[in-house]
Amino acid sequence: MAAAPLYYLTIPYTTLSLQNPSEEPNNNASSTCRGVTRLPKHPETAIWNRSLRTHLEAGSSSQVLQCYCEIVACGVPLDISTFHFLIHACSRSLLLRLGREVHGRALKHGLGGNQSLRNCLMGLYAKAGMVWDVELLFQKVPGRDVVTWNTMISCHVRAGMLREAMRLFGRMRSEGVEPNEVTMVSLLSAVAKLRDLQMGEELHRFILEKRLDISGSLLNCLVDMYIKCGAMDRAQELLPDSQSRDDVILWTSLIGGHVKSGNMNGAQELFDRMPEKNLISWTTMASGYVQLGDYRNSLEVFREMLLGDVAPDEVALVTALNACSHVVECGRPFVLLGGSIHGLLVKLGMALEGFLGNALLDFYVKSGWMEDARSVFRLLPRKTAVSWNSMLEGFCRTGELKEAKEFFDGIPEKDTVSWNIMIGCCTRFGYCKESFELFHQMQNSKVEPDKVTLVCLLSACAKVGALSHGIWIHVHMKKNGIELDNALATGLVDMYGKCGSAEKAEEVFSEIPNKSVRLWTAMMAGYAMEGKALKAVELFSEMVSQGLKPDFITFVALLSACSHGGLLEEAYRYFNEMESKYGIEPMVQHFGCMVDLLGRVGRLEEALEMICSMPLGPDAAIWSTFLRACESHQNVELAELAFRRLVELDPSSDSAHVVLSKVYAKLGRWDDMRLVRRKLHELGTRKKLGCSMIEQDGSVHEFTSEDFSNPLSREIYSTLSEVEERSGGESGETNRHSERLAVAFGLITSERKTPIRVVNNLRICADCHSFMKFVSRSYEREIVIRDNYRFHRFKDGNCSCKEFW
Repeated sequence: MAAAPLYYLTIPYTTLSLQNPSEEPNNNASSTCRGVTRLPKHPETAIWNRSLRTHLEAGSSSQVLQCYCEIVACGVPLDISTFHFLIHACSRSLLLRLGREVHGRALKHGLGGNQSLRNCLMGLYAKAGMVWDVELLFQKVPGRDVVTWNTMISCHVRAGMLREAMRLFGRMRSEGVEPNEVTMVSLLSAVAKLRDLQMGEELHRFILEKRLDISGSLLNCLVDMYIKCGAMDRAQELLPDSQSRDDVILWTSLIGGHVKSGNMNGAQELFDRMPEKNLISWTTMASGYVQLGDYRNSLEVFREMLLGDVAPDEVALVTALNACSHVVECGRPFVLLGGSIHGLLVKLGMALEGFLGNALLDFYVKSGWMEDARSVFRLLPRKTAVSWNSMLEGFCRTGELKEAKEFFDGIPEKDTVSWNIMIGCCTRFGYCKESFELFHQMQNSKVEPDKVTLVCLLSACAKVGALSHGIWIHVHMKKNGIELDNALATGLVDMYGKCGSAEKAEEVFSEIPNKSVRLWTAMMAGYAMEGKALKAVELFSEMVSQGLKPDFITFVALLSACSHGGLLEEAYRYFNEMESKYGIEPMVQHFGCMVDLLGRVGRLEEALEMICSMPLGPDAAIWSTFLRACESHQNVELAELAFRRLVELDPSSDSAHVVLSKVYAKLGRWDDMRLVRRKLHELGTRKKLGCSMIEQDGSVHEFTSEDFSNPLSREIYSTLSEVEERSGGESGETNRHSERLAVAFGLITSERKTPIRVVNNLRICADCHSFMKFVSRSYEREIVIRDNYRFHRFKDGNCSCKEFW
C-alpha cells in the first residue's frame, strides 16, 4: 500500500493539541489546506463520499486523505458518512495525529454523540494502543452496544491487559449485552496468551451454549487457544466439526501445534490428510523436522514441495539449506542438493543477502567447499557479523591456524562469537598457549567473554594440565557473578579432574543441584583417571537411581574406571547391560576398555576372543592395546599376531615396532629385535617423541626427550645426574625422557615440598615410574604425572596406581 502523502500534516487545527479529543473545541477556527488546488465550489457531499468510499475499498488511504484536504479547501459540508470514511482511513494507516484532527472536527459539527462514530474512533485509538482515550470515549457512551464492548475488550487484549479484558467481558454480560463471534475471538486470544486452559474451556462451553457460529476466525482462535494451552487433543477434535475442511490456516495451525509439542508423527499424519497444502504448511513441516534434528526428512519434505510445483520463498530455502548443512557428512547426494538449492535461488532471482545469503554461506562452509564459500562471501552486499563468523569457522575447520588467524585479524568488528571461534580452534588443535593469549587480547579489546569462552578456556587448561590457569578462570567466574550452570560445571569438573585435583572437582560437582548426564560423566571420568574405580561405580549407581539415563560416553568413563581399578566382574556386568538394559550398542571405545582390562589381568585369550567378536571390527587402537598387554605378560605368539594385525591397519606404526622389539629383547631374541628395529628404520618412521608439560609461574613449559631448548637445560641435566647418583640404581635405567626433564625443572623452579604436576602425551615407562617414586621419597615432593592413560600420584615412594597401569 502506498504511503499517505505528508501534506495533510500542514492542516492547522486547534484540536491537534487537545489532551481530551472528546471535548468540544473552545474556538471556532476553521481548518484549511495549504498548497492544495481548490476545486469548483459547492460540489455535492454525496459525490465526495462516493469517491471516498471507492478509494477506501481500493485500499488507498492516501487518496482518501487527499480528498479530505480538497473537501476542506473547497468548503464542502461534511456529514456522518464522510467522518466514517476518514476515521477508517486514519485507522488503516495508523495516522493518529490526523485522526485526532478529524475527531475534533466531528465534535465541532455536533456529531460527538453519534454511537457508530464513537465506535469508529474507539477502534482507531485502540489500534494505536491509546487505552486511556478509548476508556474516555467508552465512559461517555450512554447505551453501549456489542461493537462498543468489542472495541473496548480488543483494545485491552492488544495492550496486554488480559485480565482486565476478561473483567470487561463480565461487565458486558451483567449489562445485558450479548457477546458475538468477534467478542469471543478477542477473549480466546487473551486466554491463549495467558495459557489458561480452564478459562478457555469455559469460553468454549459458552460459545456452544449461545450457538455461535464456530467457523472462520472463531474456529481458528479456538484451535490456537487449545494448541497454546497444550491441549492438542482438544484442538484436533475441532477439525471434524469444521464445515470448511479445506481451510489451510486451520490445518496448518494444527500441524504447527504438533510441531511445537515435538510430535512429528502427529504432524505428519495431519499433513498427509490435508486436502490442500500451501507454502506455509510445507515450510512448517520442513522446519519442524529441522527443529527435532531430523534433517533427512526435512529435505524429503522440501523435495516433495518442489515436485508439487510449490515455489519456495526465502524461509523455505533457508530451512532447506539449514538441513543440508547438518547432513553434509551423510553423503554426496545431500551436498549436491545444497548446490542445487543455490542454483534454484539464482533461477528464482532471489538476492544473496540477509538470512538467505548467510544460510548458503554456512552450508558451503560446513560442506568444506571453501572456494564456493569465498564466492558467496564476496557477493554478499552487506556482510554481517554472522557472515564473517561463518567464514572464520570454515577456516578453523581445516586446522590451518595461520590462515584462520589472518582472516580473524581482518574482521572489522569482532564480537564474542568471533573470539570464541578462534579460541576454540586453537584449543581443539592443541594450540593451548595461543588460546590463553587470545583470551587476554579479548579482554583488552573490551569484549566480554561468555560461558562458551570460559568452557573453551577450561578445555585448554585440561589439555595441558594448567591448574593455576583453570583456578584463575574459576575465580573470574565467581568475581563476575557468572552463574554456574551444567555446561560450566562440566568444564570445571573436567579441568580439575584432568589437572589432578579431584577434591576441587568434587566441590564443584556438589554445587549443582540438577546435574546433567554430562556432568555425572565428567566426574566419573575424573575418578577413572585417578584410579578410584569404586567411587566411579558408586557415582554411576547414584546417577541411575535419580532416573537419569547414561549415554555412550558415560559407559566409556565407567568401563575405563573398571579397567584402571581391575574390576573385571563389574566391567562385564556393565558391558552386558549397555545394550540389554539401556539400549546402547557397544562401540570400539567400549571394547577397547574391556580388552585393556582383560589384558591387564592376563586373560589374553579372552581378550582376543572379544576382539574377534567386535561387530564393526577392531581398529589400530584395539590391537595396540592388546599388543602392550602381550608385552606385559611376555606372550610372544599373541604379540606377533597383534603386530601383524596392527601393521595391516597402520603400516607406518612406530609403536608397533617398538613394542614388539621390546618383547624380543626381554626374551633374549636379539636377532629378532634387530630385525624389527631395522624394519622400522627402513620404513623411515621415527618413534613418536614423548612430550611433557609443566605449569610454572603462570606459564606452560614444554619438554621433549633429550631436550636442550630450555634456558635452564644445564641445571636440569645436572639435577637429573644428581638424582641418579643418589638413587644408586633405585631410580631405574638412566634415560632422558620428557617427564624426567619436566620433573627436574619443577625441582629447580618450585619451592620445597610443593607438588609437581606434569602432563605427558605417552604412557609412562617402568624406569620413569621408578624414578618418580624415588624422587617423591628422597626429595619429599608429591609428583602428579598424567600420562595418556591415567594419573600417577607419587608420594613417599609409592604410586596411587599400586603398580597397576
